[in-house]
Amino acid sequence: MGWGCSKCKGEEFEEGDELRAIRNCDSEKNQNIAWDWMPSLRRCPWSQIDDRAWLVLTWWVEWREFKILPFGGSELLDQPAYVLEAFTLLHMLQNEIEFKKLKQQQGEVEAARKKSSRRTGR
Repeated sequence: MGWGCSKCKGEEFEEGDELRAIRNCDSEKNQNIAWDWMPSLRRCPWSQIDDRAWLVLTWWVEWREFKILPFGGSELLDQPAYVLEAFTLLHMLQNEIEFKKLKQQQGEVEAARKKSSRRTGR
């Protein structure tokens, strides 16, 4: 799971260098990373997340999509406390990001509405 390039993880990860442009490893100006849920990142998220965090993120995705829990059982309360805490934090982060996207979209709609009303004189 751990992706990296020679810039973020050293020479032993040179095989990842071919993807540096698409993952925005070399530019501070271009924020166009192919992750819709976190457009504010300025570096590739793969290089910033360690293997343990990837594991917990994988658990969360599996639980959200397939209702599979990492330590068995059918309820979150059957899991160790740190799993519940991590899932709660991930859920809060998802909500925060979705809220920011909604506010941005509302701002864009409002700007378009103002522009349109100026053209029509209303």
